[in-house]
Amino acid sequence: MAHDSLVHKVLDWLRAGYPDGVPGPDRVPLLSLLRNTPLTEDQVREVVKAIIAEESHAAAGHKIDHDEIEHFIENVAHHDGGPENIQRVAAKLAAGGWPLDSFDS
Repeated sequence: MAHDSLVHKVLDWLRAGYPDGVPGPDRVPLLSLLRNTPLTEDQVREVVKAIIAEESHAAAGHKIDHDEIEHFIENVAHHDGGPENIQRVAAKLAAGGWPLDSFDS
Protein backbone atom coordinates (compact mmCIF):
# COMPACT_ATOMS: atom_id res chain seq x y z
CA MET A 1 0.00 0.00 0.00
CA ALA A 2 1.37 3.41 -0.92
CA HIS A 3 2.47 5.84 1.78
CA ASP A 4 -0.22 8.44 1.09
CA SER A 5 -2.90 5.83 0.59
CA LEU A 6 -2.32 4.19 3.99
CA VAL A 7 -2.19 7.53 5.83
CA HIS A 8 -5.39 8.68 4.12
CA LYS A 9 -7.13 5.39 4.94
CA VAL A 10 -6.09 5.67 8.59
CA LEU A 11 -7.41 9.24 8.72
CA ASP A 12 -10.69 8.13 7.13
CA TRP A 13 -11.05 5.36 9.73
CA LEU A 14 -10.31 7.83 12.52
CA ARG A 15 -12.93 10.24 11.20
CA ALA A 16 -15.46 7.40 10.98
CA GLY A 17 -14.69 6.16 14.49
CA TYR A 18 -14.37 9.64 15.98
CA PRO A 19 -16.56 12.01 13.96
CA ASP A 20 -16.31 14.63 16.72
CA GLY A 21 -12.54 14.27 17.19
CA VAL A 22 -10.42 12.05 19.41
CA PRO A 23 -11.10 12.82 23.09
CA GLY A 24 -8.16 13.11 25.49
CA PRO A 25 -8.66 9.75 27.25
CA ASP A 26 -8.54 7.92 23.90
CA ARG A 27 -5.32 9.49 22.64
CA VAL A 28 -2.88 7.23 24.51
CA PRO A 29 -4.57 3.99 23.41
CA LEU A 30 -4.90 5.39 19.89
CA LEU A 31 -1.18 6.11 19.70
CA SER A 32 -0.52 2.55 20.89
CA LEU A 33 -2.76 1.22 18.13
CA LEU A 34 -1.12 3.43 15.50
CA ARG A 35 2.30 2.16 16.48
CA ASN A 36 1.11 -1.41 15.88
CA THR A 37 0.25 -0.70 12.25
CA PRO A 38 2.51 -0.67 9.19
CA LEU A 39 2.77 3.12 9.62
CA THR A 40 6.30 4.47 9.97
CA GLU A 41 7.08 6.89 12.79
CA ASP A 42 6.91 9.75 10.25
CA GLN A 43 3.49 8.56 9.10
CA VAL A 44 2.30 8.39 12.72
CA ARG A 45 3.44 12.01 13.08
CA GLU A 46 1.51 12.87 9.91
CA VAL A 47 -1.64 11.32 11.39
CA VAL A 48 -1.07 13.16 14.68
CA LYS A 49 -0.65 16.42 12.76
CA ALA A 50 -3.99 15.84 11.06
CA ILE A 51 -5.68 15.03 14.39
CA ILE A 52 -4.32 18.22 15.94
CA ALA A 53 -5.29 20.33 12.93
CA GLU A 54 -8.84 18.98 12.83
CA GLU A 55 -9.41 19.42 16.56
CA SER A 56 -7.74 22.74 17.20
CA HIS A 57 -9.87 25.83 16.86
CA ALA A 58 -6.62 27.76 16.65
CA ALA A 59 -5.57 25.59 13.72
CA ALA A 60 -7.91 27.41 11.38
CA GLY A 61 -5.45 29.32 9.27
CA HIS A 62 -2.62 28.20 11.59
CA LYS A 63 0.15 25.94 10.35
CA ILE A 64 0.82 23.09 12.79
CA ASP A 65 4.55 23.04 13.39
CA HIS A 66 6.96 20.26 14.29
CA ASP A 67 7.07 21.32 17.95
CA GLU A 68 3.29 20.99 18.34
CA ILE A 69 3.37 17.49 16.89
CA GLU A 70 6.26 16.47 19.13
CA HIS A 71 4.50 17.98 22.17
CA PHE A 72 1.36 15.96 21.43
CA ILE A 73 3.34 12.73 21.03
CA GLU A 74 5.42 13.40 24.16
CA ASN A 75 2.26 14.00 26.19
CA VAL A 76 0.84 10.61 25.31
CA ALA A 77 3.79 8.38 24.36
CA HIS A 78 5.11 7.73 27.86
CA HIS A 79 1.73 6.63 29.20
CA ASP A 80 0.48 3.07 29.04
CA GLY A 81 -2.93 2.97 27.39
CA GLY A 82 -3.88 -0.16 29.29
CA PRO A 83 -5.32 -3.20 27.56
CA GLU A 84 -8.91 -2.34 28.44
CA ASN A 85 -8.60 1.16 26.96
CA ILE A 86 -6.80 -0.11 23.88
CA GLN A 87 -9.61 -2.66 23.38
CA ARG A 88 -12.26 0.05 23.83
CA VAL A 89 -10.59 2.35 21.28
CA ALA A 90 -9.98 -0.57 18.92
CA ALA A 91 -13.68 -1.47 19.09
CA LYS A 92 -14.67 2.11 18.30
CA LEU A 93 -12.32 2.16 15.30
CA ALA A 94 -13.46 -1.29 14.14
CA ALA A 95 -17.04 0.02 14.12
CA GLY A 96 -15.78 2.75 11.77
CA GLY A 97 -14.21 0.21 9.41
CA TRP A 98 -10.64 -0.01 10.76
CA PRO A 99 -9.25 -3.41 9.63
CA LEU A 100 -7.71 -4.31 12.98
CA ASP A 101 -7.19 -7.96 12.04
CA SER A 102 -4.74 -6.95 9.32
CA PHE A 103 -2.79 -4.80 11.81
CA ASP A 104 -2.40 -7.32 14.63
CA SER A 105 0.75 -6.85 16.68
